[in-house]
Amino acid sequence: MKNFLLAGAMLLSFNAFSQSYLVLNNGVTLTTDKSGFIYDFGNFILPYKVLANGGNFLIAEERLSTVDENGFFYTKSDKIKKIKAKGQNYFINDDNDLVTIDSKGFFYVLEDKAFKKANNFGGNFFTVKPEDKKPAVDLYTVNSNGNYFKLKVDHLNPADITVFGGTYFQTKSGVTYTVNKDGFVYPKTEVKVKAIKKTGGNFFIDSDNLLYTVSEEGFLMLPVLPANIKVSEIVKLGANYMIDTQGRIFVVDKTGAMYERTIDHDLLNAKVLSF
Repeated sequence: MKNFLLAGAMLLSFNAFSQSYLVLNNGVTLTTDKSGFIYDFGNFILPYKVLANGGNFLIAEERLSTVDENGFFYTKSDKIKKIKAKGQNYFINDDNDLVTIDSKGFFYVLEDKAFKKANNFGGNFFTVKPEDKKPAVDLYTVNSNGNYFKLKVDHLNPADITVFGGTYFQTKSGVTYTVNKDGFVYPKTEVKVKAIKKTGGNFFIDSDNLLYTVSEEGFLMLPVLPANIKVSEIVKLGANYMIDTQGRIFVVDKTGAMYERTIDHDLLNAKVLSF
């Protein structure tokens, strides 16, 4: 495996302290931070020029832009014309390299012949089917430092994963697992989650219309919901936020707590979501 640090990033936008973003139809780009606040710092990205959107990156006009842990945006000089797959903090390019983005906004190009066989993709994890004629499937995770690992988790057959969420997944037996910021996987057998129906980055909604959140440490919880939220009215889901039919936005912070935020924009016009 070769690991190439691609440095030399330059500032793309204002000092927007964000963990994620959303691009409106008119190009206005809003940002959110890890405390669950939402901002308009005058960022502008034409939505029709966005090739790919992840949790902490996007590709627009053939350029990769990343978001660091303090919310700064950076753009890279290398051109990216096509990708094959993506997660929240990684994508696979057309050379079958794994490109990961760390919490500081740097990105890494990682070479491994296994990536060509990647077949299903979550937010910070993916699976690989190394042999076409064999049933075996491997699980890989990507941590906040941009490193990847092939994991073997007790009692987990990665081929049994049926729901690929952001920082979590669910198997055909109904067990929900979380993947924390360090890339470790935890079964949540003590939490009786029904079938996952709607997937966000660090949250999901099950078939009973219960909304669960996942902290960056991998804790799965039923949070205290904001007063105005109606789970049945949520229509748009992002990396750490959701928008309802009234255009209200609800944000999940790094601890898994939820907040309603207000901003002077029609969020029903959100065109590109960070997930």
